[in-house]
Amino acid sequence: MMKIKINKKWVNASAVESGRGKSISSGLLLSGVIFSLVFAAGIAFAQHLGRDFTPRPKPEIKQPESKKVVIGYYPSFKREDQDHNSIDYDSLTHIAEAFVKPDSEGNLVVDQKFIYPELLSAAHRHGVKVLVSIGGWGNCEGFAPMASSPEKRARFISQVVAFCLQNGYDGVDLDWEFVSSDEESQNFSVLVLELSQALRAQIPPLLLTMAAPAGPYWGRWINFEQLHPYFDYISFMTYDYHGPWTDHAGHNSPLYTCQNDPCGSVDDTFTYSQIRQVPLQKLLLGIPFYGRSFDTTGLYKPAQNSQYYDYSAVVNLQAAGWKYNWDACSQVPYLISPNGKTYLSFDDRRSVEAKCRYVLQKKAAGVIIWEIKADRVGNRSELLPVVGRTLKIKK
Repeated sequence: MMKIKINKKWVNASAVESGRGKSISSGLLLSGVIFSLVFAAGIAFAQHLGRDFTPRPKPEIKQPESKKVVIGYYPSFKREDQDHNSIDYDSLTHIAEAFVKPDSEGNLVVDQKFIYPELLSAAHRHGVKVLVSIGGWGNCEGFAPMASSPEKRARFISQVVAFCLQNGYDGVDLDWEFVSSDEESQNFSVLVLELSQALRAQIPPLLLTMAAPAGPYWGRWINFEQLHPYFDYISFMTYDYHGPWTDHAGHNSPLYTCQNDPCGSVDDTFTYSQIRQVPLQKLLLGIPFYGRSFDTTGLYKPAQNSQYYDYSAVVNLQAAGWKYNWDACSQVPYLISPNGKTYLSFDDRRSVEAKCRYVLQKKAAGVIIWEIKADRVGNRSELLPVVGRTLKIKK
């Protein structure tokens, strides 16, 4: 019996046999050859039978636009502050419950507080699927040693699938922050192939998504071109373009790049995703329900002391006298403190709608949100309903 580590305790889990991924490429190649031969034979046969037949022209039928996807991250450690009853399920298609993690031996480590059957029951009643999100910032130290060993990968995949089946999850979200070497890149690819095979072998198949870096610095280690068939969705984290790691002030999630800023934008990431051949029907872009401040004399100027603010905290600052500004170039707002020494970039209803309309314009699959509890002002959510209405998710 495999065991899953929950809150430093071991519990039995049904062993789930996982694939090794070694035959995936050859199997796909053989299937492709067979399909091509059968397809060609069918075309030739049809042409022979129909050489004297003039078909009636078909009327043009406008295909209905596919429903957009909205995956909202729900940090399980915040459930005591805002529980499952406060979620606007009608504006979501999926919830990614965050986070569990792998240890260095390939065991799935799950805090006892993560187990939240009421969340899954409520989501499923509203037709919303729930993913278990693995990793997240600060929880990824076990990925590299686990992925480097066939034995540890098999243990991890077996426990992940068993955890999903035993608790009613609809799939897995991989959030390895970040794959950072050639060796890790190769091991990540093998992990994705084997995990995808094991998830898709279930009845019904379980989903696989990933949280992807927004640009080439970390993205160079992800083989998007070959891995995208094994994911249901690839979610680019289009936020944190500026923060404590940058030497100047800038927007947390600008829709467009301005003043030749080197740190990027949502539009830059979309372009990058297409260069890396991510299919539009699998492409999700990120919308942050938070902002970042900088002690600075202005945007794109040298900065210090960057801080993180939930949207709800930003609203309180605006009520306290911080001045609201709209950046028409980047299509996002920012606040300036009363003393003029602090700039705070964030997203509000106007910029969230602009990003959703950008998704519609580009025909991407949808959006992810970090995180769905951060936009509550009083007893209501302010930003999530905008996403639901604009992307026509809201029932």
